[in-house]
Amino acid sequence: MELTHKVILDTDIGTDVDDALALAVLLGSKDVDLLGITTVYGDTKLRAQIALHLCLIAEREIPVFAGESMPLSGKDVWLSGAEGEDIEGLDRHLVSTNSGVDFMVGAVNAQPGQVDLMAIGPLTNIARAIESSIEFMQNIKHLWIMGGDFSESKIEHNFKCDVTAAKKVLESNIPITILDLPSAQKTIIRSKEINRIRNSGKLGPFLYAEIMKWIEPRNQDWTIPHDPIAILGCLQPAYFQLSNFGKVHINPDGVSRWAEHPDGNVQLLLHKEPEKAVEKMIALLNALN
Repeated sequence: MELTHKVILDTDIGTDVDDALALAVLLGSKDVDLLGITTVYGDTKLRAQIALHLCLIAEREIPVFAGESMPLSGKDVWLSGAEGEDIEGLDRHLVSTNSGVDFMVGAVNAQPGQVDLMAIGPLTNIARAIESSIEFMQNIKHLWIMGGDFSESKIEHNFKCDVTAAKKVLESNIPITILDLPSAQKTIIRSKEINRIRNSGKLGPFLYAEIMKWIEPRNQDWTIPHDPIAILGCLQPAYFQLSNFGKVHINPDGVSRWAEHPDGNVQLLLHKEPEKAVEKMIALLNALN
């Protein structure tokens, strides 16, 4: 059977738990050909080792490449300090010496119009890919982004971490769909769903531990699965609605605005059935048996 989606995941996995959930969703999707994973922002080698660790638990061999560690903006990198904490054996995972940007450009240009690129971290790798290859922009099938906050004058983390890269990517002519922060916040997983994740598939115990590591210091019994929901926008479009096309403006502080425009390249991913999206996420985690 031919797989429906050829995908590259670009991620800052290791800081918040939702990147790991997003990777698990892709690994559990039988209609996804995950061509590779690229990591971005900060200690990208460590992030790559975390991604390799998840793939090992899931018994999947997926190429993983460390990408750009420093933002184009020159801004200092912010890390939680908990990246990779309590994950034993990360040093055994050998990361490719090939760069994440080179892999991304090569894979997209080798399969024009076939590769969906899913960006769930700062957009530095994609911006560097645009700089390095004119063909890259033309050859991407679609770019799916989790980022931005278009409802108020708020600054969202992924865009803030590299405003220069975000501006370059959003003002390109690449076809883009964005799940922004307010839309993502319509899906919340609480204790009931978190306990179901604990017992779901090969990655369940790991994901549960990562969720608890994130929510317990914040005295929460819930979390928002921003990144896996953005992934589901591509894989399960029936659960979502799309806005008309528009353009995004982002100011130097990272405040972003989307406005409908006939020549725009950016659509917003809007929830239609958020509860079903959460159920599908858990079902895909269970598929990793």
